[in-house]
Amino acid sequence: MPFGEKHARFGDSKSRMEDRSRVLTMKYGKQQMALIRKRMKVENWIETEVTKLFNGNENNNVDIDLDVIQDMEDVTGKRKYAFEQLQKAHCPCSMDKIIMFLDELIIQLNTL
Repeated sequence: MPFGEKHARFGDSKSRMEDRSRVLTMKYGKQQMALIRKRMKVENWIETEVTKLFNGNENNNVDIDLDVIQDMEDVTGKRKYAFEQLQKAHCPCSMDKIIMFLDELIIQLNTL
């Protein structure tokens, strides 16, 4: 709008909605982004390891919810929860591999 022009411009509502939808972003602080990255790293690790436990099958229906597991206070409860999730999906690997996964899961959870 040139300097001195004193009237309002009205576009159609569709173009205003498109403009509005393009600029909806959210900024996080450095510390919040670091926490998000840590959580994503653990979630990706869980997904990768569970896929390995199911011999590469990504459609294994295992849902280890980090929010649920982090709300638990004792390590035994966390291990039991994760083990039950693997059992529900009928994990085909050996008990040794499951125990190794559970041990590493606790270590990964302690990084959060």
